[in-house]
Amino acid sequence: MIRGKAFEFNMKLALEDILSAQTWEVEKIPMNAQQGLHDIDVIVRHKETQKEARLECKLAAKGGFRLLQTGDSIIRVKCMRSRTLGESMVRHLAPKFGVSEKQLTVHNDQYRPEDFDFVVTSIGNAFYETNSSGFFDWAPSQEGIAFLETLRRAKTENNLKDFAFNRMYIAPANALSIKGKNGVQCTRKKCKAKTTCGFIPNYPIIRFKQGKRLPEAPWVAAENSENFFKDFLGI
Repeated sequence: MIRGKAFEFNMKLALEDILSAQTWEVEKIPMNAQQGLHDIDVIVRHKETQKEARLECKLAAKGGFRLLQTGDSIIRVKCMRSRTLGESMVRHLAPKFGVSEKQLTVHNDQYRPEDFDFVVTSIGNAFYETNSSGFFDWAPSQEGIAFLETLRRAKTENNLKDFAFNRMYIAPANALSIKGKNGVQCTRKKCKAKTTCGFIPNYPIIRFKQGKRLPEAPWVAAENSENFFKDFLGI
């Protein structure tokens, strides 16, 4: 399985290949230890205007691929804080975030769309399972193999494991948040605004319609992300 820090560097390198070096700069941001501040993983900067887009790198959940009865395929992306917010931090941050302490306590391991601008992910971990010894094995199901073969242009392109790790997708954070219009519902039992609480789910879904190589909105393949950045930055 790929780990988070390795993916951040891989994502930086991938975007440097995708985006024109004359127009864009991609920067890996060092960890910021200031209390209450969210660490940004990667910055995409438009050189002429110096406008920036903040990217959060999150991997697919282990075993996160599913073939639905409809024929659609979904991949769950693991998108949550590494540490939950304790009581003192909730009291400190709630007024800064513009939410009540009670609301932030219910969602204490969830991000808000204000924390970053885009989520980027690799789907490789979705095809790993835990073996009987407690180790992670590359173990795609037959349905998973068929799905990956649909995405892959040619069998000579890469071996299937490398191909899966190199399949990267991106979505605007605001489009993933629970806000009513996008139909995403909060699964927290104590949440009193299950369609409008505004937080990002712990496991956003990438959906592929049956037989399709491109994901449903709001996700796009990373190689098609330049227009996302242009639209977001107003360029």
